[in-house]
Amino acid sequence: MDLVLGIFLVSFAALVGGILSKALKLPPLVGYISAGVAVGIFFPGSLSSIKTLAQLGTILLLFSIGIELSFDSLSRFLKIAVFGALVQIVLVTLFVSWILNWSGFDILTSVVLAAGFSLSSTAVVVKILSDRGELETIHGEIMFGWLLVQDLAVIPIMVILPIFGSAVGSWGSMVVLSLIKAAVVISMAFLLGKLIFPKLLHIVAGINSREILLLLAFALALGTAYITSLVGISPALGAFLAGIVISESLERHAVFSEVRPLRDLFVALFFVSLGFLVTPQVLVSKLGLILVIAAIVLIIKLVVVFLVSSFFGYRGKVAIANSFGLSQVGEFAFVIFSTSLGLKLLSPENTSLGIAVSLLTLVVTPLLFNAVVPVWRFLRGVTQKYSMVNKLFLAGEPKSFIEGDLHDHIIICGYGRVGSWIGKVFEEYKIPFVVIDYNQKVVTDLKDRGVPVLYGDPTEPEVLELVGIRGSRAIILAIPDRVAQETLIAYVQTVAPNVKIIGRAHQDADWDRLRSLRVDKIVQPEFEAAVEIIRSVLTATGKPKEEISESIRRLRMSHSWIS
Repeated sequence: MDLVLGIFLVSFAALVGGILSKALKLPPLVGYISAGVAVGIFFPGSLSSIKTLAQLGTILLLFSIGIELSFDSLSRFLKIAVFGALVQIVLVTLFVSWILNWSGFDILTSVVLAAGFSLSSTAVVVKILSDRGELETIHGEIMFGWLLVQDLAVIPIMVILPIFGSAVGSWGSMVVLSLIKAAVVISMAFLLGKLIFPKLLHIVAGINSREILLLLAFALALGTAYITSLVGISPALGAFLAGIVISESLERHAVFSEVRPLRDLFVALFFVSLGFLVTPQVLVSKLGLILVIAAIVLIIKLVVVFLVSSFFGYRGKVAIANSFGLSQVGEFAFVIFSTSLGLKLLSPENTSLGIAVSLLTLVVTPLLFNAVVPVWRFLRGVTQKYSMVNKLFLAGEPKSFIEGDLHDHIIICGYGRVGSWIGKVFEEYKIPFVVIDYNQKVVTDLKDRGVPVLYGDPTEPEVLELVGIRGSRAIILAIPDRVAQETLIAYVQTVAPNVKIIGRAHQDADWDRLRSLRVDKIVQPEFEAAVEIIRSVLTATGKPKEEISESIRRLRMSHSWIS
């Protein structure tokens, strides 16, 4: 009965916490952990029975995160994603551990807490970026790649954790031995992933049984977790490796769709169980310390990420967005803290402290995201008298690869999926155009092909003047960044009111906003895809062309009216 009562309390707490967090527009895990704190206060004796389920939640969480990893996402911003994330983890761990040790924590506790604090939340950041329609922006893609590298960096952290509980004198040799052991295990996992797992998944998927595919996914996750535990590596890390291996298979999406519902259930149990570790006594007695540490962590991560982004050439709004977006503490910190508690590397009190600090940073994340543009504009304005500092808040020096005079041409802002297709057609029909892009790789490729291109932020007036905005025929906003679009529209309508503006909208709200700004032409890719699907279906059913055209016309009119 204790198990049934425990599951009921956790499930009910997760339900209430999830509803409240949704109503307050906070990440769900904030509601789960808060609900866990409340359950721990009122029902302290009913918690031990769900520890096994919480461990299972950890394994499924890391397994599903591994499946979602896409190494293709690192290709566009590989350099800043890899080096930026690793430098950030090291610097934040060093600075935060030094401050914690200076303030009275022992060195081991300081390092473990700082390592957890150095990681950011993939789940929360991706959710916020998706809701804001900013996943395909420059800062969105940089942050996504950065977060993937952070997730991978958890592997050596989890491998080294058990060593910290050993004798101090043997740390060096044990670290080397464990890393070698981990390298062998990882190599074996990837070897199996290339030779066996894809074939196995393909065979099972061919049976067309969702139940069997789900059972296989469970077997792979739990089996890998068990095998890695036999060699002294965290079971959760083994499940993470299994997920990474499956992420390279053709059936990854099918596996993820089957695992996700149960994953979400057990993850809710895991985060609620974390709330049990946040004791009320710690919250009350050390509230001031929690607030101070959370502020220190946020500030250090803000500064480090901003400076690293600037070093790699991404300044201005992109650097501000990166720093604000990656400043919180992520879900892997909870895994590190709970594992460290089991290894007796952290006391229950310090574990509670670390979770409370992490939770607080997650709560302020949406507020920080909303402050990106106002803070950027404020800092850009107040530093105008100090040119050296002001450069950090500008987009950087534009680099032009344009030959000859520009006149009666078309400007394409952003050369991603949409912009590149437009450019190909313009090249085919010899239509003069120039590209503005903030991705050095894209700019280099276009320069090598002889396409007129300028490296820079299209929202900067200097950049628009360099591409001849006043003498152009039209400007195409092929960037998904809403703020950048509004800035561009305002400037173009001021200095070149006769230039036609063609905007791109993702959601109906974006369509409405662009229409209110009097944009000449608005294209919504999702709506256009729906129109073409409808046209194809009606044509296949034998409908007359006139009737199809009339249906499409009514659909477009209703879309404009509803929007």
